[in-house]
Amino acid sequence: MLKSRTLFFIAMGLLILGIAFFTFSARNQEPAQIFAATVSRDCAPWDGSAFRVTVPLSDGTVIDIAIWQAPDINFSKTFSFPDDTGQVGNASLRSASGEYEQLSGTVFFQRVDEGSPVEGRFELVTETGQRFEGQFEAEWDNQIIMCG
Repeated sequence: MLKSRTLFFIAMGLLILGIAFFTFSARNQEPAQIFAATVSRDCAPWDGSAFRVTVPLSDGTVIDIAIWQAPDINFSKTFSFPDDTGQVGNASLRSASGEYEQLSGTVFFQRVDEGSPVEGRFELVTETGQRFEGQFEAEWDNQIIMCG
């Protein structure tokens, strides 16, 4: 009886310590910045259906995320860049002067449905190590795109 009571108190103590550690570590993380973005239909290099998310940054640069599949992702999905297969898409940084630089990292979409805002987050980095992290909420552009 004494042994089981001791084990119970040890287990409860570890549980309380675990909860305290989780609460403390979660509280110290800064929330990712939420960027207003635009999402639009696009064409994949082989003229298939695709979509593009454009995230303007405060310094005039723009993060361009091209996904080469139809804009109907019903479940959360993460894309990794660079895309060595040439089938997924790409992510790039466009400077205010119009120059492009490839980005590597991940882009997560909660879901993509034409007509509904698209929410997601990105963790991207340039070849020189400049990091871009944040969340986006993208509204659909009404532009009509014809592929093929």
